[in-house]
Amino acid sequence: MNSQRLSKKQQGEEQILGSIKLLFIEWILEVLRSVSIYFLNKKARMEANNYAIENDSLDMRTVPPLVKRNIIHNQEILDNRWNLCSSCEFLTESNKCKKCGCFMKVKHKLAFARCPIGKWEKYTDEKELSGTYLTS
Repeated sequence: MNSQRLSKKQQGEEQILGSIKLLFIEWILEVLRSVSIYFLNKKARMEANNYAIENDSLDMRTVPPLVKRNIIHNQEILDNRWNLCSSCEFLTESNKCKKCGCFMKVKHKLAFARCPIGKWEKYTDEKELSGTYLTS
């Protein structure tokens, strides 16, 4: 009888330990997922900034995949950003910003991009960002 109690007690402890292990593994996976998303977003921002500095137009054949996934498709937002850029004192005739060095015809279409003097911020509507085409 004592051995049966002990084995039931041991079984209960093993179940608790198994549950703790499972919770710990789930927590580790969530941390890894969050870290992965952080670094993918950081890489996308870096690629988008580099693309905007080096290219004066969006050519979907040469745009890196992470940049393609972060192009804004909302025409109202695009128009608003471009109107702010086109009237800015730092925009050159070649549509390049004197503050950040980017071609603004490209940069204003990128969700991760921000105006270097704060006229517009990054775009965060996730539903609008999953396509690979431009609206204009």
